[in-house]
Amino acid sequence: MSHLPRITIITPSFQQAQYLEECIHSVSEQDYPNVEHIVVDGGSTDGSKGIIEKHAAKLKWYCSEKDNGQSDAINKGLAHATGDVFTWLNSDDALTPGALHKVGAAFAADPQLRVFGGRVVHSDKHGHRVFERLNDANDAHRLFTDPVINQPATYYKLDLVREIGGVDTALRYVMDVELWWQHLLRNGSQHMRFDPVELAVFRLHDASKTITSHERFLDEMATLLHSLCMASGAHDMAALFPLAHQLSTGLRGIPATGKSKDIVRSMATTFLLKWHGVIHRQDDFRLMKAFLRLRPWLNDDLTPDQERRLQQLRKELNVPSWGLFRTRRKLRSLLR
Repeated sequence: MSHLPRITIITPSFQQAQYLEECIHSVSEQDYPNVEHIVVDGGSTDGSKGIIEKHAAKLKWYCSEKDNGQSDAINKGLAHATGDVFTWLNSDDALTPGALHKVGAAFAADPQLRVFGGRVVHSDKHGHRVFERLNDANDAHRLFTDPVINQPATYYKLDLVREIGGVDTALRYVMDVELWWQHLLRNGSQHMRFDPVELAVFRLHDASKTITSHERFLDEMATLLHSLCMASGAHDMAALFPLAHQLSTGLRGIPATGKSKDIVRSMATTFLLKWHGVIHRQDDFRLMKAFLRLRPWLNDDLTPDQERRLQQLRKELNVPSWGLFRTRRKLRSLLR
């Protein structure tokens, strides 16, 4: 791909009129010669349709009609996409100036490149700040276990996404993680590149799903990992997730096999230590007690921080019941 690739930007939209125009402007003002912008609105009643129609000349395709949520909207947009490279940009987010030139140059320089990513700028009522974390393309293990999916700053070859079948419409919150793992478990971690450049503004506000639906994010992550554990034969790990999460049904599945078992165990371990490694609720207690019973392989491939957290858990959970755990914690607090 020696020429600048055509980049497809799909914007799923619903009831975000106050941000939508800025989103559209951020794409149309890129001064990139080969971009198509598709806006798929779910039948908003807040004036979004008028904004979309006002800017219709800047769009490759658009609609405003009832759909089955964000994932369905993205796939509907993919049906009209003709680009070489793709991402989706939510209607309350925006591209940074010059972002598409950076993306296009990366894919033009390497015809084998499959995924390119950069940084996002978090924006909230307190202002803007760059989210510094970024993937290391040379750290394959962490790309699986603890990826930094700065979604509006992550671009895929469109053919790759089509082969996968777009995003999973059974998911409402972690379709970006599912697409990432679909790619890695099908194609491996080769031909991925991540540069420390700001490519998108990720808005955090009171109505955003990131703010309002944290528990559902975790439930869907647990559902993905439960499915991967079952598919790869890690049934003991799979049995842990229903102890603390409401699992979804109807997922399309990610092609994991017995060869993936070790990396899937590491993916599950990373999730459990990150989100349940500090015990707040009885569900955490029950889940992590069961987790610690899964024997010696738990020490494999742990980061120093994970190892410290694991050792701390072994000390804290060395009690037979939730009641005794709470009593001991209260006594420790009083004696400080």
